[in-house]
Amino acid sequence: MSKVVQPSEDPMLQRSSEVPLYEQLASLIAEWIASGALAPGDRLPTEAELMREHGVGRITVRQAVARLVRNGQVVTRRGKGSFVTASMRRHDLGSLHGFHDALRAQGLEPQTRLLEFSTSAGRSDKWLPEGLDLPVRLTRLYSLEEQPFAVVQAWLPAAAAGLGEERAANLTTYEIVEQFLGERVSVADVAIRCETPPTRVSRWLRMPPRGPVLVMERRSLSNARRVLEFLRIHIVPERYEFCIRLPGPIGIARSIQRTLREPHPEQMGLANRMKSSWSNL
Repeated sequence: MSKVVQPSEDPMLQRSSEVPLYEQLASLIAEWIASGALAPGDRLPTEAELMREHGVGRITVRQAVARLVRNGQVVTRRGKGSFVTASMRRHDLGSLHGFHDALRAQGLEPQTRLLEFSTSAGRSDKWLPEGLDLPVRLTRLYSLEEQPFAVVQAWLPAAAAGLGEERAANLTTYEIVEQFLGERVSVADVAIRCETPPTRVSRWLRMPPRGPVLVMERRSLSNARRVLEFLRIHIVPERYEFCIRLPGPIGIARSIQRTLREPHPEQMGLANRMKSSWSNL
């Protein structure tokens, strides 16, 4: 059962500061979380308690909590209050597994919602890299603790057209490739970058317009180096991190590559891009 925690030693908000009061209050609560005074699962003081303790109005408190929610530090539950979220979600790039499986490996079972299933959208999709013949497109929304944190778009071969919405909603992308298409993924190339997402993705993730997100792109290939799927995931950056363990020293400077990528009109993508690939030997 979650406990209510109200730290006793709080610095006063600075009324004369140029920093808005709601930002000061959000930073203060974030400090409680960082210091461990508020642990994952703890309920924040109520709106009335924060208003009384800090001498601010209800709008200021709500703006502060909304900032923490956007940052992935707090989750609000209707009728129950606001709670500190669980620890950062991690994705190990050192092994070949899907996005959903990476969450399951941490004991998490995300809520997923199918936003789209189209058998032909990939034929004229400007988001699909040139040269890929993957006409089937599906889009899913991933949430944890009732808070959206990722939008997953996958493009698949024409043979996946018979999948249907029910299986598209319930099977992971790799399950579709392996169980429905009967293919085996042997190699996957992954690229990770930060960029401004399309407007509809921001809306699905409940993020402010032009807020940056992490983008992971994955191209999975068969033993014959045939592309079996292309995946693009937009992730709220404060709630997710990627990790990898490599043998020996890592020459970061020598590994940086410049890539030429035509930005979408809605995007302000960063030019530099980190790329990692691995094999399932």
